[in-house]
Amino acid sequence: MLTLDQIRDQLHDRKLDVVSRAVDVHRNTLSAIRDGKNQNPSYTVMRKLSDYFQARGIA
Repeated sequence: MLTLDQIRDQLHDRKLDVVSRAVDVHRNTLSAIRDGKNQNPSYTVMRKLSDYFQARGIA
C-alpha cells in the first residue's frame, strides 16, 4: 500500500473529479488529502487510492 506522501504526490497532477468517480471518494476529501489538510485519512480511503494508482502502474 502506498504511503500518504506517495498518494499526495500522485494527486497533485490528477483531475480530482476523475479520481473521485473511479474510487468513490468525494472530491473534497481528495482535495484535503492533496493539500495536506487531511493528515489522517481513513484506511478505506487510503486503500482505494493506493489500489487505484497501483492498478494504473503509476506508483
